[in-house]
Amino acid sequence: MIYLDHAATSPPLATAMRAFCASAQSFSGNPNSVHELGRQANRQLEEAKNLVAYCLSCEPDQVIFTSSATQACDLAIHALFESHAEVGISGKDHAATYYFLGKEFARNDDLIPPGSVSKSVSHIHTSNETGTIWDLIPIRRRYDEIFSDCTAAMGKFPICFKTSPAALIAGGGHKFGAPVGVGVLIAKDPEKVRSIYHPATPSVPLAAAFAQALYFRTQHLEELGACAVILHDRFISGIMNEMPDAQLNGKFVIGNEQTQSPYIANISFPSIENHALVLRLSADGLMASSGAACESGNNEPSRVLLEEGYSKNRARSAVRFSFDYKLDLTADELQPNFGIDITRDIAIVDEAVKIVARNVKEMRK
Repeated sequence: MIYLDHAATSPPLATAMRAFCASAQSFSGNPNSVHELGRQANRQLEEAKNLVAYCLSCEPDQVIFTSSATQACDLAIHALFESHAEVGISGKDHAATYYFLGKEFARNDDLIPPGSVSKSVSHIHTSNETGTIWDLIPIRRRYDEIFSDCTAAMGKFPICFKTSPAALIAGGGHKFGAPVGVGVLIAKDPEKVRSIYHPATPSVPLAAAFAQALYFRTQHLEELGACAVILHDRFISGIMNEMPDAQLNGKFVIGNEQTQSPYIANISFPSIENHALVLRLSADGLMASSGAACESGNNEPSRVLLEEGYSKNRARSAVRFSFDYKLDLTADELQPNFGIDITRDIAIVDEAVKIVARNVKEMRK
């Protein structure tokens, strides 16, 4: 099996699972309890917050663990609404924030004229569908306050919250090697968030796993990212060589390092229905997606691709292939060289190209 759907979820890192198991197997109390077992659990939770704060250049008190990136996004939008009568939502955002457009206080940011009453906005950092990296600084100039969903960026790009134009950012652990079930909201004014949010009992093992996964990724951003660049650009080159009419919805990374993530490649195959192709690829042992996993059952053309300026036909034939720094699922970061074997992974990419080309050509017969 070849897994190229890391933007949907990525295998847990060994270091994260070790942290999870160590915490889960040594019983401690509820971190909100005042007795000794509760204080012991709270100390572990604070250690996780301190490590996350170190990785993201923020204060430990600004770290709020959640059950997912979606919950973190939900909290962020409600926090914006506490201070602003209207919240702008970018059409390029993930569904976790975009669904707020159904609420009376939210408006599509792209439709808000300059000088309107909207003083806050939600705008994604890195597109989970195309890998486009957005410059938040000029966006921030239009608003008093900005929230950015950093789920596709966290653990993969440097994030310095102290200098970020965003007042709130969110991320989900299972995108970079923590188990499913833990996310984070980083807030410059955490008390505003806490004033509208009664948290569930924090999962100390999940918080520990999140922190360790983020620490590993941020400590090795450059070398891991360099591997992803090789795999990303080779895959695209291979597809274009096999099918010259294929259309790249995004860019090659080399030469576009500031605007394109090496972890996501979105490609359209003219005259091919993307859902049908994804199912064929799966049957042939290659896992990819037609867009965000949470909207995989939606047969409409991708809203994000349409917002980025691509046509409906192009969006309907688009498939997202997403990478990690290594593609062999049996390798882990505790092995020599973090489990990296670029020759092995290039061979995996080349085989993936063959599978895609074979299926596209068969569908066109």
